[in-house]
Order: sequence, then structure tokens, then C-alpha cells
Amino acid sequence: MRERSAWREIMLWLVGVLVGAGLVNLGRWIERQEVQFRQTQNQSLKFQPVSAPRIERTPETPAHPPSTIDFWVPIVEKVGKAVVSIESEEPSPGSQNAGSGIIFDGKRGLIVTNYHVTEGARNLTVILKDGRRFKAKILGSEPHVDIAVLQIPANDLPEAKFGSSEELKEGAWVIAIGNPFGFSNSVTVGVVSAKGRSLRDEGILLDDLIQTDAAINPGNSGGALVNSRGEVVGINVAMRPGAQGIAFAIPIETVKDVVEQLLQHKEVRLPMLGVLYEMLPEDEKKRMGVPSERALIIREVTSGLPAEKAGVRAGDVIVALNDKPIRDTNHLRYEVRKAARLNKPVKLRLFRKGSLVEILVKPEWVPIRQLLQR
Repeated sequence: MRERSAWREIMLWLVGVLVGAGLVNLGRWIERQEVQFRQTQNQSLKFQPVSAPRIERTPETPAHPPSTIDFWVPIVEKVGKAVVSIESEEPSPGSQNAGSGIIFDGKRGLIVTNYHVTEGARNLTVILKDGRRFKAKILGSEPHVDIAVLQIPANDLPEAKFGSSEELKEGAWVIAIGNPFGFSNSVTVGVVSAKGRSLRDEGILLDDLIQTDAAINPGNSGGALVNSRGEVVGINVAMRPGAQGIAFAIPIETVKDVVEQLLQHKEVRLPMLGVLYEMLPEDEKKRMGVPSERALIIREVTSGLPAEKAGVRAGDVIVALNDKPIRDTNHLRYEVRKAARLNKPVKLRLFRKGSLVEILVKPEWVPIRQLLQR
């Protein structure tokens, strides 16, 4: 009995030891878990503060949002440096004594302006935007296209970049820079109202003028008409007296041709086919059965010029140029000028008495004074 009692006590003691050891280990494990949990909490607070970058914030709207950038400002600053004021000491009776001009060759001091700005003047003075004054000489001029080329004894001058008026669209933004009424480097803004306008009744032999509503006043003549890329696309030439928002400029392609010829040949020649034409009216087009949306009708053929020699007749209807449908009156003018520069012919597709005829006509450079004698 005593042995059994002793073994029972031993077994109870061993069970108590094992249970106690287990409780001790369980307590240590729980303590380690609590320590790890507290460390994890401390780490998240350290590396993920309330203002963590990943939190997206809605930007605040300023009370007065900044105004949009005015794209004209840098253009005016750049082109304006090449626009000059031109004064004459002894203008002819009835002519003005002030105008504008554009420096197109800064190395040689070459300036283009209107003929009527220089007409009858014995002494011309060019005033740059920086205030410098130079006596100018006339290298060449043509009154019938109202263009003159001047030169001043200066170099390394700012010069304007010539663009293309052929790409100019009606409704496009333009600015006029000049010196109206003596207010140097004045700027006005407008749009292209139309192209291909004629001012023959004003004594100018041009029928492809640019019409704009940018204000052009006396003194603006010879100044720059500039597109939104900062390129000169025309030379301001006239305003319509008594009208508002109607002003005109000579296309820069014409200006470049005239300037080049004045410098090289001392006279102006125009590329000619020798035809007088206009857009074919809709009622006349239907009556004739012309198979095209747009067409030009030739009203007159000049004797001795390329069109007559090639067999073009009055009454012929031009429906295509160089295999492209006719767009407008400017289309023929541009293609003739381009062909003349390249010394190539123009392909005319004509509607004549119910049939289509194709004729090649090579433009001829004709002195403007010869045209006036016809």
C-alpha cells in the first residue's frame, strides 16, 4: 500500500512539473507575440505617417486663375524690330510724307515698301525701332504694282521672315504692323476677310489682294501683314476711304517676285498666259452643261501671248489645272506663277462645245510696261 501511495505521489509530481513547464512556455510565447505586435505598430507609425505621399489631394483652385498666354506678344516683339518708319522731306503734291517699310535683308540693309510712300521724294529717311536714322536710296520701283526697294548704309539688322500667302485661309488671324499717323510700330489685329480682291480703280495693277479687317490707316502703307506663325504674308497697301474694317495688302508671293526682278532686271515682268477670265456663274454652267463643280470661263485671249499660240479660245471653260479640279481664280494665278518660276508649262483641261480638251501652255514673263501699251 505504501509503495502504491509513493508512486501516486511521484506521478502527481511529474504531472505538476509538466503542467507548470507548459504554462511557463505558454506565458513566454504570449509575451513574445505582444512584443512583436507592439513593434509592428511602432513601425507602421514610423513609415506611414498621416501625410504619406500616396494620399491624393485635390489641387486648390486659385481665386483669380492666370490669364492665357497672348501668342501675339513674342511675334510683335520679333517682327516689330524689322518694321521701319520712312519719312520724306519733299513729297510730291498730294502724296504723303510718312510710311512704313520692312527689312527683308539685314546684311545688305534692304527694305521693301510701297511705291507711293517714295513717290516724288528727293530725300528719304529710314528710322529703325531703336531710334537710329539713315538716309535711304531707291534701288528700284514699279508704280503699277506699288512696290519699291530701298537700301540704307547699315548691316546686321533685324529682318522679317517671309511666309506664304497661298496657304492663307479666309478667317485666319493676322496683325498689321506699321506707323499710322506717325505712331511708330503700331499693332492692329484682325482676320483675313477675302483673297483675290482687285483695286484697279485705285491705280494698282493687282487683282489678287488680301482683304483684312485689321485697321490700316495712312502711314501703315508698306508695313507688314503677319500671320500667327510670325511670318510676313503681305505688304499693307491701302484702305477703302469712308469704310470701316476694309483694308488691303499685296500678297507676299507677288512682293517677292517684284523685289527679285527690280534687283536683277530693274524692271518688273509678270508671268502671263494672256487670258482674261472669271469664275463661271452657276446658271451659265448649267446652261453649258459643264461637268465640274467649279470652273473658270475665258472671256478674252490676248493676241501674241502664249494662250493664243497654244490654241486657247475665248469661251473655253477651264475645269482643271495640272489634273486638279479648279478651286477659284487664285488657283490659276498660283499655278501660272509656279510654272513660270520653274520654266514649265501649265496643263489646262478645257470644256469646249461639249467636249474636254487638254492643252499645255507655257507662261511668258512679260514686262509690265509692255502690257500697259496693249
